[in-house]
Amino acid sequence: MPVTVSKHVVLIGDAAHTVHPLAGQGLAVGSDIGEVTVLKKYEAERKPANIMMMGILDGFQKAYSVDFGPLNILRAAALHGAHFISPLKRSIISYASGEQKLPLFT
Repeated sequence: MPVTVSKHVVLIGDAAHTVHPLAGQGLAVGSDIGEVTVLKKYEAERKPANIMMMGILDGFQKAYSVDFGPLNILRAAALHGAHFISPLKRSIISYASGEQKLPLFT
């Protein structure tokens, strides 16, 4: 589970991930962060994004673990294209930096 909580205990960031997070992970401001209801709310808010990010990173790992000529070309073309498609690139950077929430394109 990407975010784990218990009474007055929460694992966030690297401690709660099996892969390094690519974006910041905010927490409730002005609340007792040790309160289980606050931690459960935080967990519920972060879980979908964490699961999606882990899925994306798992997909990258699987895509790069295969060394097959046509797939290598397709992979390189996709990453090269993402670099030069400015709206896509800005959205990815904005999401990864924590500035933008899902969906990436609204």
